[in-house]
Amino acid sequence: MMKKYILASTATLFATNTKNVDAAKAPHPLHPKFRSQFKCPYAENWLTKGAEVAAKELGIDISAPLKADIKQHNRKLGSNLPIAGSCTYQNSWTGEKSCMNFHGDSWTLNEMIERCNTEQDGVATQGVGCDDTADNVGGWCVKDVETNNMLTAAEMKEEASLMILNDMASCDMNKMACESFVQGKFVAVGSCASASGGTSSSTSSTTDEADTTMEGDKCIIAPGAMGAAHQAGFSKGYSTSCPNTPAQDSPYMWPLKWAANYQTKNMAFGSDDITFESRGRTFYALDKNWKRSDTTYQVGILRTIGQGPCDNIAGDSETNGFGCVLNNTDTMSTMIHKGGTMYFIDWKPDAGLVVGERDVSKIESCSYINMAVVGNIRSDWFMDKRGDDTDVQYLGNQHVFYPDPDEGPIPMLAKQWRKKDFASQYFTMSMLGNPPNKLANETDAPAEDNIHWPMILNIPGEGFGDDFLQVYTKHELLTDEDDDLFMLVENFIENGGECPEITSFNGDEEITVGPPKQEVHIPSNLEVEEASWMSNEFTFSPVWQVPTRPAVTDIGAVASVSTALSKPATEVSDRVTVESCYDEATKSIDMSVHFHEIDPTANGRLPWIAMGYRSSEECVMTPTSGGVTPIVLITHLEGEGEVPKAHSTSLLPTAKTLSSDAFASMYMLARPLSETDDHTDVSVIAPQVSNAAVSMTRSSFTTDDTVTLNFKRVVGENPEKLNLMYAIGMSSELGIHTTRKCFVIDAFSTCSSLSGQVTGNADSTKMENAQLQSTLGSSSAPMSTFSTLFFSCMLGAAVWF
Repeated sequence: MMKKYILASTATLFATNTKNVDAAKAPHPLHPKFRSQFKCPYAENWLTKGAEVAAKELGIDISAPLKADIKQHNRKLGSNLPIAGSCTYQNSWTGEKSCMNFHGDSWTLNEMIERCNTEQDGVATQGVGCDDTADNVGGWCVKDVETNNMLTAAEMKEEASLMILNDMASCDMNKMACESFVQGKFVAVGSCASASGGTSSSTSSTTDEADTTMEGDKCIIAPGAMGAAHQAGFSKGYSTSCPNTPAQDSPYMWPLKWAANYQTKNMAFGSDDITFESRGRTFYALDKNWKRSDTTYQVGILRTIGQGPCDNIAGDSETNGFGCVLNNTDTMSTMIHKGGTMYFIDWKPDAGLVVGERDVSKIESCSYINMAVVGNIRSDWFMDKRGDDTDVQYLGNQHVFYPDPDEGPIPMLAKQWRKKDFASQYFTMSMLGNPPNKLANETDAPAEDNIHWPMILNIPGEGFGDDFLQVYTKHELLTDEDDDLFMLVENFIENGGECPEITSFNGDEEITVGPPKQEVHIPSNLEVEEASWMSNEFTFSPVWQVPTRPAVTDIGAVASVSTALSKPATEVSDRVTVESCYDEATKSIDMSVHFHEIDPTANGRLPWIAMGYRSSEECVMTPTSGGVTPIVLITHLEGEGEVPKAHSTSLLPTAKTLSSDAFASMYMLARPLSETDDHTDVSVIAPQVSNAAVSMTRSSFTTDDTVTLNFKRVVGENPEKLNLMYAIGMSSELGIHTTRKCFVIDAFSTCSSLSGQVTGNADSTKMENAQLQSTLGSSSAPMSTFSTLFFSCMLGAAVWF
């Protein structure tokens, strides 16, 4: 196939061949030989749907500002590297003309031409930059082209694409698209720079500052729930001293450069029988955002939803062939994860392989996928509660029988943490409590003898597979001299090999931003139990200050007072709490929905918030059988006034494709919630943007960053349950959501006579607080959490170890 381009500086027409690599020859990354590389079930959905769709589903902001000392001139251009040329092209998403600059002295003419040819109607211009004088320029999306972290300034290459403002692309939307889809850094200019205080990204909260303050663009965590465990795909690596993080300089975080043998054993729910076992060795260079895993043994039935091709399926047509029988005992497969790219290497049979093999002549095939925003594990993942929809519980010390490969089970002291994920299940990380040199404290002892090594990791199935235990043995520190372990692909290609990208996922199915439909739910033995969970973020950091925890009071007394002064509460997630009851007199449900951690966007308006009424237990944005989903939409648009407004409208199926027509229709269908026949007593409380006295429901769950929606909805008889979902947007205009979940309220108690309406002002609030304090002493009232069934509707919170 011939492709044409124009080199504008010489006005000469060239022609170049573009090679289409047959990726079908390479094994799919979900082929059984690679299956044990993925230690958490959500990897299947990421790999089968692709990075772009996954990033859209996440749709969450990552702060990645440039260094504060970059000159304003260079900041306007997006990069401090010189301009080698530019490329104008037709943007396939917007249909408009767009432009990117090529920064760096090492760009060659042929490289710029080749890159420009990948865009629609690309025209390359040498030595001339993009025209960035238009009023609607919002910033630049800057992306490193070279993945080598050790390049000199003269060798560096960057692309900087113009980001244009329009009705559907605000500053926040442009920033999110850059960081989530392109894996770049958004450098704000013009009105976006003014709105964000002149920084390269919108203002972050104090707790998120650590994500971007490390010199050299390190310590950046992945967006949303992924950030609970992962670095961002474009992070240059991690550090043992990431500034302003809870585990800064903690001796218990994972080492940055290390290797260990691993053994995993999977167990089905309700049984201790082993269903699957795998072994191998994993190598980490987390300071560079690198990982390599060599798997040498896979035996048993691997149960995980959405898995790839399988030569020996366990099950039948009624179970969709759920489970794959594996018996690989004499082959090795290798996975390498570097930044936002994951490589899969298949070795030649009978090649005399060794674990940690570096001879690329033994490689049979190679392929890779773009992981976009998802990088490797961060070394402090199990100790803090950064990221969305997560929590942590430091447990303390416990003696365990550790399966030493030489001596068998031996008693050892472990220091343990539990990490909760968005699926309300938890990991348990056991770290070595007593390193060999702890008592002797010899100054000349080997470095390995002073490390609190990872010992045992318990991993939940998260509804998509079996739980399993993973044991680490034969630990070893790595150095920069071991980097060649991670350079297999580069060396293979240099030696004449090919490593094509796998870009086909789910055939020609329509790309949407909705969650994957979960047709089979596998129960886990590691579900969070309300009676056993307490948030306890403790890291042994010599820098971080431990937050003050309130005194523990009698839970029964707390529940009584909470029920007396408010409606019964359901904790949906860290972002949403719902108080609800059934009003016999009006045959309606009385609800107060509290959306937490809602901050104004760059333009000073709050993001859109929605709560939807699902027609069935399916966790889908719109019914699979067709139709729309009725929603309550809270907006804070320009011209709507100081306080956000609640509307009744419908979520259209085409909104999942980010259709501007769908969003426009949803706005046209919207009408004030208070004017509908089935909703009364409607109010929205948003102290972030208004200090005015408003009508509010008594509650102990509101803070300065909480948006509360109050209403009564006529339902007739007391419903047995209500299938709901919520979403919180990125910007004030309808678009991509930052987080979304389905949940069920499965019981409605009769409303208490004390849960009426009061006028919300400073005096009444003080009086309410005084009543609580007099009853409970010095502690604040925790919620009485009712039975809540909720399904995960975000992609990718699971950890790939």
